[in-house]
Amino acid sequence: MRRTPLRPSTARLRPAVALAAAALAFVSALTGVEALTVGAAGAGAPGPDLRPTRAQVLEALDCTGDLTRGRAPVLLLHGTTSSAEANWSWNWDRALDARDRAHCDLQSPDSANADIQVNGEYVVRAIRLMHRRAGRDISIVGHSQGGMVGRWALKYWPDTRGMVDDYVGLSSSHHGTEVFGAVCETLGRCTPANWQQLAGSDFLTALNRGRETYDRVDYTAISTRYDEVVVPSTSAHLAPGSNVTNVAVQDLCPTEVVDHFGMAYDNAAWLIGLDALEHRGPARLDRVPTATCGQPLMPDVDPVTFPAEVAAALAQTARSSATSPMVTAEPPLAPYAR
Repeated sequence: MRRTPLRPSTARLRPAVALAAAALAFVSALTGVEALTVGAAGAGAPGPDLRPTRAQVLEALDCTGDLTRGRAPVLLLHGTTSSAEANWSWNWDRALDARDRAHCDLQSPDSANADIQVNGEYVVRAIRLMHRRAGRDISIVGHSQGGMVGRWALKYWPDTRGMVDDYVGLSSSHHGTEVFGAVCETLGRCTPANWQQLAGSDFLTALNRGRETYDRVDYTAISTRYDEVVVPSTSAHLAPGSNVTNVAVQDLCPTEVVDHFGMAYDNAAWLIGLDALEHRGPARLDRVPTATCGQPLMPDVDPVTFPAEVAAALAQTARSSATSPMVTAEPPLAPYAR
């Protein structure tokens, strides 16, 4: 499967603009979108009418390179409020292209602001489609919600566990965050995805009930101690295991200063993630070179176009937040997850 590569265009945000982006997006959402009421039937709960068709998944999945050749192709999953283009087109996409590594970017519905259970259905079908087209295992790299939602697929669709080699999360909301609580609970409304990423939500309780990882998959959970969205930052880590590496970028490069959004383009995060993708098992710090510690941008990020890409990413986050419906409670769990 070969399609036109995504155009390099937008990036995630620098620390200085990240908080401004969040504030602008939240104010826009409050003033521009009416809250919806979640009824007894569970508006927004996954059902036959909300599960994506094969045509919808094909439309949402943009692949570059020959999936059957070279190292395992990579499925890239973007974060809440973002898009496949904004999250990946100017950083990981370029770096993987430069290494002739086939990859697919999945565009989540409603910029991943909607019910994550529906997003998970897209991920399941993307994994199956890529695996079938490649004829072999694939790997997953996800940022923020994107680094967590694939675990929903692995948990509730067991066949996918035999299709994934490495699973790399960048500041992933595996155990949620305390940040959204004051906003969602005090104001009584939030996007469905923000309700679900509250620490202790029904969704995260169902996700982390029982096993968090599966033996056949190798997991590398990468965090940053300066994360202002996934709080505490260790919420991005997983239960320990022989096939799990939990690591902060500061464990590799002690002076690294990168926030949540910057993990999509951070050089240390790239080095750790690449080690996982190119070796058997999860990442190991004793294999990762430190010569480029102190360099903020991962390879193939253009420092000349970087400011414009940040501005475009800010617009994407604000726009998606302002136009995504807000609900008064967390979407109910699908029957299979109760």
